[in-house]
Amino acid sequence: MRGLWVARLHVSPRTAQKIMNLHWISEFEVREAVVCRAGLEYSWDDDPQRGLRVIVQTIIRGRKVLVVLYPCVDPMGDAYNLGSVYFD
Repeated sequence: MRGLWVARLHVSPRTAQKIMNLHWISEFEVREAVVCRAGLEYSWDDDPQRGLRVIVQTIIRGRKVLVVLYPCVDPMGDAYNLGSVYFD
């Protein structure tokens, strides 16, 4: 099975504000944790309401977090939209 590679992470201003307000996690911290990182722990989830997404388990500030990513069309490939992130 091919590992997950996140080459590009698209983060909307609304999502960046949401994760900061709710979880005190910055967009920069999420990027540092998942973009161009080998060996990410992840699982795919096909949610009936939200569609296909990948849940990544990683570490931010020494704590486990779950990062929700949605695949997106990008000519370069390996691109995702950030849905959410929260401490596990």
